[in-house]
Amino acid sequence: MNLLEVVCVVIVGIWLVGRLAVEPDRAARLMVLGRMAAMATAAWIAEDTAIRLYGFYFYAADRWTLFVDQVPLLVLIIWPVVVTSGIDLLGALRVPTTRWPLLLGALVVADAWFIEPVAVDAGLWTWTSPGPFTVPTIGVLGWGFYAVGVGVVVARQRSALWMLLVAPLLCHVLLLATWWGLLRWIAAPLPDAVVAALGWLAAGVVVVAIARRRPPGLRRLVFFRAPAAVFFFGLLAVYGRDADDVALVVWALAFAPPWLALLTLSPSTAPASAPSIVTTTTAAT
Repeated sequence: MNLLEVVCVVIVGIWLVGRLAVEPDRAARLMVLGRMAAMATAAWIAEDTAIRLYGFYFYAADRWTLFVDQVPLLVLIIWPVVVTSGIDLLGALRVPTTRWPLLLGALVVADAWFIEPVAVDAGLWTWTSPGPFTVPTIGVLGWGFYAVGVGVVVARQRSALWMLLVAPLLCHVLLLATWWGLLRWIAAPLPDAVVAALGWLAAGVVVVAIARRRPPGLRRLVFFRAPAAVFFFGLLAVYGRDADDVALVVWALAFAPPWLALLTLSPSTAPASAPSIVTTTTAAT
């Protein structure tokens, strides 16, 4: 295990300890771990088959030492953290579960638009299709399509084992439909500078919405995300120093204001029940 993987393990460990601490009892904590294990397995099925079937990207063998076929083991551990964090946010906001699949997919796509360009610039993986910051839009949407499948299972309160079928299958169906129905025919992606400007515009809209609504009880969720955010901004500081990376740096910095707004503008009063992958599926209905 190299230094990169050790850092990833530490970050996931910090998040997991804090996340499990909000669960009311041992049974709830075991349920969270069980669902996260199902998410990781479903993520491997979806991602490994996508790499083998489509060949749009590959992981750098010199940056990862532990692989499960085509996918680094640490990536599979990170997937459930990203998705569970999105589920917790929807639960804390009391979003009706009927809206969870699409909104969870949107949240994960937002995370992916930050993670993907920074990780690619750092050489952690490489895309073979063009796009903003050398990341094709279909690649980012793939994260969200997988999360939609997870959201369907969680919102319907089905057994976590259903994720092994629903999430990969829905991911592939939506990938193929989106690629052949739209993105395959778009030859010229927007310039990186334009994308960076649009990122700041979107961030401004989100900050205004947070300032107007001031959703309560979200500070803990923001703190849970802090170690991962520091890690990726650290990668950006190390690898994003070239003149060609200016737009990437501007783009990545646009993701900070919404979370800082949640940290500073959200009242500290928590919802009636702690955000929980177990309890919010019923509390948000």
